[in-house]
Amino acid sequence: MFKKLGILILALILLFFLFNFLLMPWYVKHANLVKVPDVTGLNFLEAKNALENAGLEAKQGDIKYDESKPVGMVLEQNPYKGETVKNGRRVYLTVCGGEQLVEVPRLIGKSLRDAKFSLEQRNLQLGETVKKFTNEYPEDIVVSQITQPGSKIKKQSRVDLIISNGPQIGDISIPDFVGKKMADAKKLIEEKKLKVGKITYQSSDLPAGQVVDQYPKKDKSAKENTPIDLFISKRRTEPEKTQDASTVDDSEVKKEIKKEEKKNDNIKPKSDDPDKTKDKKKENTETVKPKESTEKPKDKKDVPKPPKEKQQ
Repeated sequence: MFKKLGILILALILLFFLFNFLLMPWYVKHANLVKVPDVTGLNFLEAKNALENAGLEAKQGDIKYDESKPVGMVLEQNPYKGETVKNGRRVYLTVCGGEQLVEVPRLIGKSLRDAKFSLEQRNLQLGETVKKFTNEYPEDIVVSQITQPGSKIKKQSRVDLIISNGPQIGDISIPDFVGKKMADAKKLIEEKKLKVGKITYQSSDLPAGQVVDQYPKKDKSAKENTPIDLFISKRRTEPEKTQDASTVDDSEVKKEIKKEEKKNDNIKPKSDDPDKTKDKKKENTETVKPKESTEKPKDKKDVPKPPKEKQQ
């Protein structure tokens, strides 16, 4: 038993030495081997030609994005340069994809705020927005996008959108009244065949009598005689009030502006001299003494006596 086991072990050792020192050197010596050339830095076509000329096969592998390198340049290779491989071996090449592109999301049906947020998440920017009257989508909802969903574009690229302006009510486009004086705004409203709605005075840092807001907003559609509510700036010291257009006259606005211009004139400067103030106070508190009579009373001797009656 032990004799057979020893013969088997001896046979395996002889086969190992025979394969390692006789068969392998013979195979390597007679096999068609080539050395892998260095193709990094070349574009893919140039690298492919160089490998094929060396008896190897080029195969495109991964794509790496690098803005500093040209698109299609070979960045890495496997097997590496200088290795000895069998003729016809595949060499995998990692190619530069240039700047990494971003896929444009679908924004139709989203609000303008949500669309902007979705673009910023993908390192994109909101481009120009154009408003369009439509009955299909509510106001401020994305109706269409110029760059189609799924397209791949560079980072920080702008995506232009078409936004719903709500349904078209009439043929009149409401102008922008904000920043105009009330009289000019009323005149423009009448020229557009609209009418002035409620006038609301609001505290503001803007000059008195200037339009600070409006409803409906600008660029909305309207029919004739649609009321336009205006919000007018006023001084912060006065309480807010709302009036109908029928009770508002241009003279009131002029008075309001005139008050604003002259409000500093009505404030009297205080005296800086405490002595003058003290003297003035003293003068006000003094009492007026009655004047003493300079006439002297008449002496009794000087008073004429009444005449005596004659005796009969």
